[in-house]
Amino acid sequence: MTERDLLDRATARLPDFAPTGETMRLPGGLLNEVWRVNGRAQSTPSSLVAKHAPPHIASQPEVPLDPERVAFEARALRAFAPGGALADLATEATRPPRPLDYDAATHTLLMEDLGTPPALGAWLRGGPPAQDAQAVGKRLGRFVGRLHARTRGDDALREAFDNRAMQETRHAVQYRAVGELCEAGGAPDAEALGARAEAMGKRFIEPGDCLVMGDLWPPSVLLREPSGSALRLIDWELCHYGRPAQDVAHLAAHLWMHAHRAPSREACTAAEAAQRAFLDAYRDALGEAAATLLTPQALADCAVHFGAEILVRAVGPFQAGYLYDGLAPDASPVRTATRVAAGHLREPEAQETFAALAP
Repeated sequence: MTERDLLDRATARLPDFAPTGETMRLPGGLLNEVWRVNGRAQSTPSSLVAKHAPPHIASQPEVPLDPERVAFEARALRAFAPGGALADLATEATRPPRPLDYDAATHTLLMEDLGTPPALGAWLRGGPPAQDAQAVGKRLGRFVGRLHARTRGDDALREAFDNRAMQETRHAVQYRAVGELCEAGGAPDAEALGARAEAMGKRFIEPGDCLVMGDLWPPSVLLREPSGSALRLIDWELCHYGRPAQDVAHLAAHLWMHAHRAPSREACTAAEAAQRAFLDAYRDALGEAAATLLTPQALADCAVHFGAEILVRAVGPFQAGYLYDGLAPDASPVRTATRVAAGHLREPEAQETFAALAP
C-alpha cells in the first residue's frame, strides 16, 4: 500500500476526517506496515494510526503470512470498545486503543493514535522505582486475569477468535525450532526438549480455554503516564482463543530477560518486581476460574513456553534487535539464558518460576 492509497482510504472510510497529507511511517512494525496520519476532523481525532497487513511479513517480504491477522486485531479492539462484549474490562488505566474503522478488502485498520509514550521495556531499563514497576505488573496481571476468567468457556468467542493461521505460523517458527535452538545452546537432550515443545505447539493450534492477547511482551505495553498508572496494550493480531501460557509465560519470560540483561541494579530490581506482581495479580484476578485455567498441564505449558520464548530471543531468529543482539551462542549471557530455558523445558513441573500460580 502506498502513502497515496493510505490517504485515499482514510478519506473514504472516515468522511469527516480530512488528511493534511502528512504521514509518518512508524518504527518497530515487523509484521505489518504502520503509519501515523495527520489531519483535521470533527468527531474523530486530529491524527490516527493506520495498520496494513500485507500477505507476508512486512519486514521479510519473502515470508508469506496470512493478512487476516489484522482482522482478528480489529475484532478484538471492537470487543473492548464502548458497547463491545468486553467493554467492561477496558478502563482508562488499562485498555487497547480505540478502533475507528476496518477495511476487510485491503486489510487496513484505522485506530486511535496513542502518541509516542515509552514502551515497557525502555521504561524498565531506565530503572524506575520498584514500587512503580510493581504497580505496572499488578495492573497487567489484573487485566489479563480478568480477560482469561471472563472469556473462559465462551463458545461465541471460541469461534470468532480461532486464529489458526497465526498459531500455525507460531508453531513453525517458534515451537518446532526448539530442538535446533537447544542443540545450538549445547543441551545434550536437545532432541527430547524439542519434541516436548513441538507437541505443545501442535496442541496450541487448536482453540483452547480462553481469549489470549497472544503478543504480551514489553513493546506491546505503552505507558501513558511516567509512573505507569495508565497502560495501553497494542498489537492484537496474534489474539487467539487459546491457552493462558501464551500470555502469562510470554510476559514472564520477557521480564526475566529484562532482569537478566538489565543495565543497572535498579533496572534488574524493577523487572523482577514487575514479574512477581504480574503473576500474583493474575492468579488473584482469576478467582474461581483458577481451578480450570491453572491445571497441572497449564502450569507445565507455562514453563515450556517460557523456555521456548527465551530461546528464540537469545539464540534464535528473533535475537536481532533485542536484549541478546549480536552475542554468539557461547557468550556468557546467552549460555545462561539457554541453560535456564532448557531447564524449564526439561523439568517443567519442577520450576519455581510459576509457583505463585500453583493451587
